[in-house]
Amino acid sequence: MRNTSVRFVAACTALALVAAACGKDRGTAATSTTVAATTTTAAATTTAAAATPTTKAASDTTVPGTPAPTTAATTPPTEAPKLPMFGDAPWPCGPGDGKNADTGSEPGVTATDIKIGDGDDAGYAAAPGLDHEMSDAMKAMVATCNDLGGINGRKITIDYHDAALFNIGPAMQAACDNKDFFLVGEGWAFDSNQEEIRLGCSLPAVPGYSVSAAFAHGKDVYEPVPNPSDETPSGIFEQMATLLPDAVKKVGTLAGNFSATQETRDKIVNVAPQFGWAFSETKLEYAAAGETDWTPFVKQLQAAGSTAVSWAGSCLPNLQLFAQAAKANGFNVPIITDTNHYEAKCAAANTDGALDNVYFRLSFVPFEEASVNKATQDFLDVMAKKGGDVAQLGAQSASAFLLWATAASSCGDTLTRACTLAALAATHAWTGHGLHAEGDPGGNHPPKCSMIMRIQGTKFVRVTPTAPGTFDCKDSWVSKVTGTPGLVAAKLDANRISQQFSGK
Repeated sequence: MRNTSVRFVAACTALALVAAACGKDRGTAATSTTVAATTTTAAATTTAAAATPTTKAASDTTVPGTPAPTTAATTPPTEAPKLPMFGDAPWPCGPGDGKNADTGSEPGVTATDIKIGDGDDAGYAAAPGLDHEMSDAMKAMVATCNDLGGINGRKITIDYHDAALFNIGPAMQAACDNKDFFLVGEGWAFDSNQEEIRLGCSLPAVPGYSVSAAFAHGKDVYEPVPNPSDETPSGIFEQMATLLPDAVKKVGTLAGNFSATQETRDKIVNVAPQFGWAFSETKLEYAAAGETDWTPFVKQLQAAGSTAVSWAGSCLPNLQLFAQAAKANGFNVPIITDTNHYEAKCAAANTDGALDNVYFRLSFVPFEEASVNKATQDFLDVMAKKGGDVAQLGAQSASAFLLWATAASSCGDTLTRACTLAALAATHAWTGHGLHAEGDPGGNHPPKCSMIMRIQGTKFVRVTPTAPGTFDCKDSWVSKVTGTPGLVAAKLDANRISQQFSGK
């Protein structure tokens, strides 16, 4: 076990080295007890064997000089052009050798083009633009990749699908009917409702996020920051117990009455007691479409003696409305929630201070700290150049795109789903080129590192650890989850692949 604050750089950026250097497959538990790479100052060297050699091999090779015709001397070796970098590794994009052998038989792929699917819930009427930052990031990343030559010379086009929260079935059917090569960087809150359709057309996915157990453990699904149902990142539980020990003694949960938030709540209730949490209320649920009056929920949590609230849902409008009702009724307790609340519009809406007690975890370096982390700055630069709104979920989509593009580019002149999936399965250490703490997409294991932020006024403030660009890490911060309804329904096989919609 270890507890360290670390500044992350990428590990295993060349897929040819990943399988040998980084771990085991999707059906085997991770055994690593250290982070992929660590620096203690900006000038420090990395400790991971894979990180520095991989980057150097890709970006600092030399070619022999040409012999001089009239002397025995040779001209000095000259460096090959350096590849464009994103974070601490090269972009997985380029013009290729012009020898692509694709025949058009692979869905979404020709010798000159690749069509991928993407989507969000932006059309949801109760929260217009919901998660649109994900598709904004995908547009920017794809445009930049195409500027660099595409995937081995193949230009990428995006087939966008708006699920509008409740229309996930038609969105997925459209992706199948349009023969998208992969889904990449998408995020749909009701992703369990897509799985029967997705599996029916054998459409692989590298999503920006997953929610349901069925999709998080789905066949041919590889997530850059995995969110499996049988494991959960648990650093936030210990960190909050250390920060606010009295607050976690009687935590009341509040989740939407739909699987996207119920499964999140169930994992918290299952694991948090290991870290000193106790619960006053675990069944309170609000309507998926929101509530006209949040005061009854505040009153029930007060009556239960709740000393904190564990919230599962979105910031706007629901959490803000609940927090305003809580403030109006003198219920001023910490609200502990998740990464999706790290979006500029959430903090900007806090003009009345009702959200000042909101705490959430991050496994990505915050945008406010881009000056100490190149990958974060590179992401912001791409978004500024290509246009689009910036949010945490957009960074997740950017990491998903880089993961998929790295795997696809390794296939060279003949691009297939099978080749890309094999490369993804062999990727056991992934940081999105330094955007976030290391996870294991190939093994479906989440990061063991965490930091806590909160909202104060209209700004986000780092709480712990305090040093910019760092996370606290422990091996014990990936906790096993057992017996939750979502996990049971997923029917995981021996390789942790869901059989819920397989007909078995």
